[in-house]
Amino acid sequence: MKSSDFTILFAEDNLEIQKVYEKNFVREGYHVLLAEHGLRVMAELREQKVDLLITDLEMPGMNTLELLSFLKRDYPKLPVIIVSGHYADLQEDFLAKGFKITAFFNKPISVAILKEKVREILKVDQIQGK
Repeated sequence: MKSSDFTILFAEDNLEIQKVYEKNFVREGYHVLLAEHGLRVMAELREQKVDLLITDLEMPGMNTLELLSFLKRDYPKLPVIIVSGHYADLQEDFLAKGFKITAFFNKPISVAILKEKVREILKVDQIQGK
């Protein structure tokens, strides 16, 4: 499959990080949606098909556990990558609570590493241009 077949929702309250994600992943051909808080994430998921959620854990407007509970209940098959500077080594805790976290990265993370993980999760063909 091609990157243009997929929509990625980035949930990040830092506008500079949003711009980095948007620039790099649009360049790769993905459809990119941006949300600055948990309520916007919920709205975007209800409004359109999203293939992957990449989220920070510290965002205004919604407790992280509320968002993950919503995802578990309403979008159990949605792959989720967490990129956060605040929750090192908590992947096991989230898994124990039944939250499906596909990958967990601590900030700062290289965009190249994140792109590689996205391609792996979405099974994007490696041959296509950048």
